[in-house]
Order: sequence, then structure tokens, then C-alpha cells
Amino acid sequence: MEAELTEAEREQLRKFAVLRQTALLIVMKWGWLLLLTFVVAALAFSALFVHHFAKSDHRYDATTQILYTPRQVARIQNMSDKQLFSVLGRRSVKRRVGKTLALDQAERECLTIDLEIKQERHPSNLFTLTARAPTLAGAVKKVNGYAETLIEEYVDYRRRDLANWRESLDVRKNTLQKRVSELESEENTLKAQVGVIAPLETLTALNALLSDQRRNLSMLNVQRANEEAKRRKLEQQTGGIGPLVAANAAEIRKRGAAIAEIDAEIAALRERYTDINPKVAGKLEERRAMMEAYTEFLKAHGITGVDLPMLDRIEAHASDLAETTLKLDVLSENIQALEHEIAENERRSGELTAVIPAFDRLRIKRSDVEQTLRDLDEQLENITYMEMSIRTDLQQIEKARNASDRDPLDPRNFVFAAVAAAICTFILALWLLAIELATGKVRDGREIALHEGITFIGSIPKPGALPADKEKDALGVLALNFIHADLPKGIVLVARLAGASEPPQFYESLRWSLAMSGEQAFSLDIVPQSEFTPPADGETLITTVRKGSVGWFPVDNRYSLAPTEVQMLQADLATLRADHDHVFVHMTGGVRRGGSFFDQLLAVCDSVLLIVGANATPRSAFAYVRRHLAAAGKPAMAIATDVGARRIRHEMEDRK
Repeated sequence: MEAELTEAEREQLRKFAVLRQTALLIVMKWGWLLLLTFVVAALAFSALFVHHFAKSDHRYDATTQILYTPRQVARIQNMSDKQLFSVLGRRSVKRRVGKTLALDQAERECLTIDLEIKQERHPSNLFTLTARAPTLAGAVKKVNGYAETLIEEYVDYRRRDLANWRESLDVRKNTLQKRVSELESEENTLKAQVGVIAPLETLTALNALLSDQRRNLSMLNVQRANEEAKRRKLEQQTGGIGPLVAANAAEIRKRGAAIAEIDAEIAALRERYTDINPKVAGKLEERRAMMEAYTEFLKAHGITGVDLPMLDRIEAHASDLAETTLKLDVLSENIQALEHEIAENERRSGELTAVIPAFDRLRIKRSDVEQTLRDLDEQLENITYMEMSIRTDLQQIEKARNASDRDPLDPRNFVFAAVAAAICTFILALWLLAIELATGKVRDGREIALHEGITFIGSIPKPGALPADKEKDALGVLALNFIHADLPKGIVLVARLAGASEPPQFYESLRWSLAMSGEQAFSLDIVPQSEFTPPADGETLITTVRKGSVGWFPVDNRYSLAPTEVQMLQADLATLRADHDHVFVHMTGGVRRGGSFFDQLLAVCDSVLLIVGANATPRSAFAYVRRHLAAAGKPAMAIATDVGARRIRHEMEDRK
């Protein structure tokens, strides 16, 4: 989850965690005051409540109960027990009790306190009413009047609710009825467009008819194919001259009959005469002429090799061919008519197919709307049924006849007192937090350790808080913590914050511990030029004056270093760093706000050692240093001065 957060969001979470821990420390600091405040406030409120109820006229409590049992119907939802409680618990309902019971103005103003309604958990449809009054009879009368008012309020509210519901259902019903009319009009328009009353049934019948017609067309096509095959066969049987012979059959028969008649006459003449006889010869010449004319006729018409038997066959075939051709013509006409009818029916079927989906959609929509209308009619009937039973939904179980006297020493009074005292204590805690965060002091090392980027290494006890040997041990542990801190400690800026005292014992213990570790330390003080007097036997670098393991760097302005001073300080620090393991740069007078002096020193140092005064350094000063450390990106260590012996012992135990 935390990995999905942005860096800014994680930073906000860290700041919130620091603020929460700081607030806890502040509350722990002022815990005695908060506890004393709670005790005093609880006693004061307890005395006030006991005195109030001992002297109060509203000491009698009368109770009664009302039960919510609405009629259940399928399509109209009743008010839930929670909804009913929110309706009955309104202040306006309590004010109506005053009008119902004709109470005076003073009693009406107290009704919001004197009347109470409570919803039971088991069962949740049971409500307990409580009324307070100066007399027993007044409390009984008030609680019974409260019950009657709640029942009347429910009846009025429920009637209005059902009336609004009925009105909305009527509006919706009218809208749906108009929609049904619109759908019917669209349906009639589609029916008029296709010219049928039942498109789907018509399409079904039309598709059946098309199936039969396509089947008949297929049969006719088969018959036509058979007749065409028969015709081709007849044409082949006539040898290709059949049509010519059939067309000239009458002439051929006439000429053939004439030739046969001459042949008969020749045969009769030959019985009586010889071929030399002129009569026979004339007939023979006539026959030859007729044969030549006959041959020329056949040749002219492209007919060869025709005799009467063949002519009979050809005529028979021609008759069959004519009959077949006639059948083919009839079949073609029937097929053409059937194809035209099928095309027309297919067009009609396409129109119906295009219209039927829209027709079906309209019919489905109309069916849905009509079903919704039936549901609305059922809901309206249910509303009528519920309106008749409203007054029996909420009933008072039993009228109140007695009231109880409230004891001034009732434990509830002390509970109220404790709650009021807790609220006062909480307000005081918030006020203390606001004051402490704005103008407070840093508590101790626990608050310092909360901040990221600052390593808290220990605390320095108050003078005289510990025996000399214990104080020496604490300083030694603090020096070792500094040595073991995993931070760069080549050039360390020692920054003493406002309110913190100088810890010379710590510096001495630190130098001794570093010397025991074989490391050399040098202490460089940044001092004002006007207050500096060089030692007689001191050695001068570029600007730094040193004597042994101590040096001084005089400056003209303690709010800002000149660029040349920064360059000379860097050069001197490089020289000192070459000769020593650690160089401690001390800011004489501590950290001051304003100017760029602190930032310039941060730039030339590796890390920072903060000297913070416990319960002395303002949080604003500590926040100022933290902001500059974060901007410079420098790691920091911190120690707290003037810490009590108890806190020192806790830190010593934590480090064991």
C-alpha cells in the first residue's frame, strides 16, 4: 500500500506521524494538569447535576411503547423501522405535542428535553416513549399525548407519502398509455404498408406457397427438358430433311400420285401394246417428263431420296415433332408465368421479411408496456389497500398509568458529569497542544529523535542531577555514541540552539575518547573580529589563528560571510583536515536567525552536531535549523542538555 504512494504523500504521512508523536509527548508533559482538570470538572459537574435534579420540578418519568406492524403487500414498500424512527424523532413532532395538550409557553420550550423516543434493538419495530413532568399525572398525560401525536404524525406522513406515490404512478400510467397508443399507431402503419393484418402469418403462408411453386417450377423444367430431348431425337430420326419433306409433303404426294397414275396407265397399255406403240411411248415420255419435273422439284427444295414409305415416316415424325413443339411452347409459357409469379411472391416475401422484425419489436415493446401498466394497476390497488390500513400500522401497546421518580443520585447523572468533564479536558488538551506547538520548548531527546535526518546520540544531565561518577559515565557513553554514529565526521559544525547551555564537560570527554581511539581532534571557533585578541604564541594560517588543538577564525559580520572569507575558511579547513581526523567548527553565540551565515557554514562542513536545550530550546528555533539542514542536504547529530536524572537513566538502560 505504501509503495503505491508518491513521495509527496509519503512525506505528508511522515510529517503527520511526527506531529502525532509530538502531541503525545506534550500530553504526557501536561498529563498531571489534564488529570487534575478532569477530576475537578467531574466533581463540579456531579455536584451541579445532583443539585439540579434535587431541585428540579421535572422529576417524574412516564413511559409507554408503540408498535409498528404495517400491512405487507407485494409491490409497495413500507417504511423501514429506521426510516420511521427518523420521522418520529423530529423536533417538529415534539412541538405538536404542546399544541395537542394545550401546554403553556414554558412547558413547550422544554418539550425537546422532556420528551424522548428510543428505538429498541429487539424487536426493532418497538419504540419506547419517555416524558418528564413535575407531577406524576402530568408525566402520564404528556407521554400518552406524545404517543397519540406520533400516531397521528405517522398517519398524516404516510397518507401524504402514498398520495405522492399514487400521483407519480398515475402520471407514469398516463405516459405509458400514450406510449401504447403510439405503438399501436406504428403497428397499424406497418400493417398498412405491407397491406396485411397479420404479417407473420402471411409470410408463413407465402413461404409455403413459394415452396410449392418452386417445386412445380422444377417439375415443369424437367418436363421441358424431356420434351426437348424428344424433339432432338425426332429431328435426328428424319435425317435432317424431315422438316423440308414435311413442309412439301402435299406436293410430293400429288406428284407421286400423278406418276403412279401414269404408271398404271402404262401398265394397262403394255398389256395391249408394246413400248413402240405411240400411245405407250407417249405415256412413257409423259412419265419421264413428270419424273424430271419431280426430280427438279426435290432438287430445288433440297430433298433427295424420298419415297412414299419414307414420306409416311417423315409425316408421322413431323406430327410428333409438332405435338412436342406445341407442348414445349405451352410448358415455356407456364414456366414463364410461374417464374413471374415466384418473383412477385419473393418480392412480397422480402417486403414482409423487412417489416416483420420492426413489427415484432413493436409488439414486444407493446407487450412490455402493457405488462408495466398491469403492474402499475396492481400497485395502485395496493396503495388503496394500504391507505385503508394506515391507522392500524402504528399502535400504542398500553396507555401509561404510572410514572417513576428520578433519584438525584442516579448513576446516569455521574456518567453525564464524567462525559462533560472529559469534554472540558479534551478542550484543554487541544488548547495546550496549540500553545505548545506555537510557543513551546523541545521536550527532550524523544522529541528530537522523531525527526528524519537527525540522529539523536544522547543527553547531558543537569548540573548536580547525578553524582560525579555517574555524570562522567553518562558523558563517556555520549562520546562513544558520537564516535560510533555512522555519519561523516571530518568537519563537524557544532550548532548550539537558543536555550541550550554550553557543554564543556562533553567536549572534554569527547576529546579524551577520540584520543583514546587514536584520533586527533581540532576545535575551531568562529569569533567576531572586534572581540578577538590573538594569542602571543599563536600560529596564523591564511586567516585562522591556531594554538595547539584550538583555533580561531575571526569574521567581520556574524550574519553573512564575504566571498573571500568563505574561500579563506575553506582553505584553512582543508589544511586543518589534513593534519587532524576531526575538525569541530563552533559558532560562538549559537545559531542566529536571519542572514546566510548558518547556510555558509553548512556548505563547508560534512555534518552538524546540534546542541538542543531540553525544555529550553523553542520548537520554532529547532524547526528553523531543520529546514536549513534539509535544504543543504547535510546529516546531523543532536544532543540534549540540562536533562533530568530520570531521563538520563532511561537512556542509559535503553543503550545496554
